[in-house]
Amino acid sequence: MKKIHLMVLCVLVLALSPAFASGKEKPFSKGSVWISGQAGLNTLVRPADDFADPFDAMPFPVGAGFEFFLTDNIGIGGSIMYDKWCDYLGIFGGTWTFRLFKPALDIVYHFRTEKMGVLNLFAGASLGYSLVSVSNNLGNVYQGRMKSEPHVAPFIGINAHFLRNSPGFLGRLLITFKASWSVTGHFSDVYGMVGLTYRLR
Repeated sequence: MKKIHLMVLCVLVLALSPAFASGKEKPFSKGSVWISGQAGLNTLVRPADDFADPFDAMPFPVGAGFEFFLTDNIGIGGSIMYDKWCDYLGIFGGTWTFRLFKPALDIVYHFRTEKMGVLNLFAGASLGYSLVSVSNNLGNVYQGRMKSEPHVAPFIGINAHFLRNSPGFLGRLLITFKASWSVTGHFSDVYGMVGLTYRLR
């Protein structure tokens, strides 16, 4: 446990050091590496697919991702989102629990928006797979139509670099807003996400 605490302390010291991370560095450039955590708005669940009753849905699906800049404008990376919802069908039907994992490969184009100041506009597409897991507390066998399947999702978004002139950790931190449209399968819908992005280099 002490080793873990020491490692965390070293990472914080490096991240907060102006020599290691200057907020005045160019955040959108070839070779940059970003990591992000994000939460979404739950609009993917469609009760009409299998049941008439509304679902007890997890309000904010969560996920994470990374991006590597191949050029000053083009990035490639990956992301994963996790969602969960339940449906109670009474004492004989029991509670059905649905879990959805969505790993994806992301291709991103960053527009050169220097005139926008702290904002960076981007667009791209995700190509991934929706992995569905269904369980029932009574052991009933699921015979519905929801299944694991590939998905394609174009998206558009904005990175807000409000603290770009700050030294250390804060200078590398961005707020990301993203709207995506999953165009295939049972989970096709328009949904939004907001998250924090950190520039590793």
